[in-house]
Amino acid sequence: MLLSSGTGSYRVKRAMSDAGRALGMDRIDATVGLTEITATAHRGDNFRTVAREVYRVRVDSSRIAALEDLAHNLPAGTTGRDLESRLDHISRNVRPKWAEWQTVLAGGVACAGFAILNKFSLADSLVVLVAASVGQFVRGRLNRRWLNQFAIAALASAAACLVYLLLADLLTATGLHTIHGPGYVASLLFLVPGFPMITSILDMVRMDFTAGLSRATYSIGLTLAATMSAWVFSAATGLQPLPAQTEFPTSWAWLAYAVATACGVAGFAVIFNSSPRMVVWAAALGVCGNLCRLGLISVHSPVQLAAGVGGLVIGLLAGPLSARTKLPRITLTVPACVIMVPGAAMYRTVFWLNGQDMTKALTFGADAVLTVILIACGLAVARMRTDPAWARNLPVPSPHAFKFSDED
Repeated sequence: MLLSSGTGSYRVKRAMSDAGRALGMDRIDATVGLTEITATAHRGDNFRTVAREVYRVRVDSSRIAALEDLAHNLPAGTTGRDLESRLDHISRNVRPKWAEWQTVLAGGVACAGFAILNKFSLADSLVVLVAASVGQFVRGRLNRRWLNQFAIAALASAAACLVYLLLADLLTATGLHTIHGPGYVASLLFLVPGFPMITSILDMVRMDFTAGLSRATYSIGLTLAATMSAWVFSAATGLQPLPAQTEFPTSWAWLAYAVATACGVAGFAVIFNSSPRMVVWAAALGVCGNLCRLGLISVHSPVQLAAGVGGLVIGLLAGPLSARTKLPRITLTVPACVIMVPGAAMYRTVFWLNGQDMTKALTFGADAVLTVILIACGLAVARMRTDPAWARNLPVPSPHAFKFSDED
């Protein structure tokens, strides 16, 4: 259930270990991939190995929180029947926190926040909001039909691009505002697989390459599906995903960036089915980390280093905040960091690859890859600072081997 909710391999193994001890097991050994778990439970000289497959990959922060709270607080002597009953209760009662229209609007708001941070004008950002909302609506409806996830990404990307073009042409034709076109890239950013992208690197930091590489491959596949669809749209219409250069007045710029960051993080948190409390705290963390990133960029620090510092700030603040609020750290840090992921650079990489301009493609590609890696590295360094199992590369916590903090 945790794996199907989108959390990282380490957290799945830790929850299994906690539940196994409560059930009287001596040890749980597990191999966790993106969609499969193979686990061996030991008690004395007896052991049993089972394998399970997850048929759907998604992100559900509320379910992650409920399952981790259950696993970490199971009393000793819990029976299998008791545990199964509690899991059934979570399955029945931890449902979507937000109505469909709220999730659809959240996708649009998140992309509009991205647009402001990428220096698009307010008019462009409003068009992005509408186009991304339509794309999120298409994605949600297709997800309900269990369509292939890569096909969903391609179709949602096409829908967002088409709506953006229609609205841009309508505004230009009526003389209300001239839309030049590059903002269609921002309308696709709700498709950036930020959660698996960041957790894949965190898994590899923990030397869990089975889970890390499979999540990274899944993230690359989703990104390629969305970007190839956008490239077909670009080739058909002649639009190019050029960077925008809108500048806000200096006195308002930082306020605009703070509001855009908060809206973007909150939008992604809603898409991840976070509770209202998670949304508020994730938005606050995102503002702190992203403003630090933007501040370093403004004094000409390398963009990738600035992103790493932003991730570090978010991770360090999330540690005590998670302990105080009793919310899983991952449900706070990942939505807060997604706003710093250079989704526009990823789309431009594929566009220029197809345009056979290798210089621009490599520039945008290297920027995107290094930025994502350093964001995750910032989170990992913060985690190592507060969790001995990460700092010393120890196995999943054992009550007899080492005393671990309960911050997450």
